[in-house]
Amino acid sequence: MPERDVVSFNTIIKAYVRGNIVLEAFRVYVGMQGEDVKPNHITLSTLIGARGLVLSPVMEVIHAQAIRYGLCSNEFVGSALIDGYAKKMRLEDCLRAFDEITELDLVSWNIMIDGCVRNGSGQHAMRVFSRLQREGVNYDGFTLTSIIKTCSEPRDLDGGMQLHCCVIKSGLACETPIGNALITMYSKCEEGMMSPINIFEGIPAPNIISWTAMVAGFMQNGLNNEAICFYQRMLRGGVKENEFSFASILPAYSSLASLEQGTQVHARILKSPHGLDVTVGNALIDMYFKCGSLEDARLVFGTMERRDVVSCTVMITGLGQHGMGKEAVEILETMISEGMRPDAVTFLGSLSACSHGGLVDKGLQVFKSMIDVHCVKPRREHYACVVDMLGRAGRLKEAEDFIVDMGIESDVLAWESLLGACRTHGEIELGERSADKIMKLSPKTDGSYVLMANIYADRGLWDEKGKMRERLGIGVLKKEAGSSWVTH
Repeated sequence: MPERDVVSFNTIIKAYVRGNIVLEAFRVYVGMQGEDVKPNHITLSTLIGARGLVLSPVMEVIHAQAIRYGLCSNEFVGSALIDGYAKKMRLEDCLRAFDEITELDLVSWNIMIDGCVRNGSGQHAMRVFSRLQREGVNYDGFTLTSIIKTCSEPRDLDGGMQLHCCVIKSGLACETPIGNALITMYSKCEEGMMSPINIFEGIPAPNIISWTAMVAGFMQNGLNNEAICFYQRMLRGGVKENEFSFASILPAYSSLASLEQGTQVHARILKSPHGLDVTVGNALIDMYFKCGSLEDARLVFGTMERRDVVSCTVMITGLGQHGMGKEAVEILETMISEGMRPDAVTFLGSLSACSHGGLVDKGLQVFKSMIDVHCVKPRREHYACVVDMLGRAGRLKEAEDFIVDMGIESDVLAWESLLGACRTHGEIELGERSADKIMKLSPKTDGSYVLMANIYADRGLWDEKGKMRERLGIGVLKKEAGSSWVTH
């Protein structure tokens, strides 16, 4: 072309962005400036929204260009900047970009609210939504779907119900995405599933997200059998699962230790066009471990095309629970050598595996490397796991010294771990000291009384046992009965 204007450049930049050839799009933008063609709001908003550029430093360069050309106040450029900074998890920059827009349209409001939600700031999202209402802007289904996501805990129930009222008043209650958001909100905020069931039954055209939200809701409320019944109802209705629905239903079979039904779901996964997604694979590994099928868990892990930190963590935890500490540590070492960064949960599973496998020295090395090499701050569970590991090996004095040296003498969990080890090895004196610590720190806990009474009984000290049981009765404490089962 002998002459090219801003429309010509915008067209080719858009084409490159659509084809995800973002560096070439940026090269064209640089060439555009070399030809003294001034970019407009379409040029900059297209570049800012490019998938590859938004997470790179180039976005800040384009933002500077927007300031230079006086385009930050444009709603297209401003909205693109809000979305870009939201993806970078830079909420303050999102809010500044939002405030610079001269004439806000509904898209700008929606992107700002969604950005707040993605950055985990429900308070900012609610403030923006309240401002939207004060300024008389008519919100739509996308607005409500985004803002409802801010209500995810029981304390948010009142706010969620107010948003539900907004849904009804705006006449949008029949929209499927809003219904899905409400199902999720009530499942997380309200005890029981009556409200989610009523909302689901009122959706004219429930989609796979609706069904999955219901299954996940039953699971969150500990209603495993109900989740399975709903899943079966979904299949009878001809609704095909996706990776999210598979990942949601598998924990139900894990909790019920129902191996046969879990294997049937695995068969459906293999027949599904979605294949063995990472999240689904992780759920399958966990299900097989909890159902006692180690070989199937290993098979799933070995055949996964892609694994993440969660995949390795589930394997480490599962192997550890079955006493295979050496294999669990090998997976930890392999994932580190492959460049994965183990997190606090990974290390907790590794320490537990060393504890159950009797690998005390290796476990202490893992604990040290967690702090010194991987800079993961230990939580109380990590400390308790090390105490348990030393206690199982009979190194009780070392376990007590560890509690003192680590400055966790006020942690009940650590002393409970030590008391359990004292029962295993029949150590009365240290057991009494541990029990005394627990009773002072948590007087309403019945476990210390029961364990100490058992220690006395194992040594034939029936008078001391009777006194301890008497103290348990005086404190009006009652030991909870447990139950377990596995179906095949």
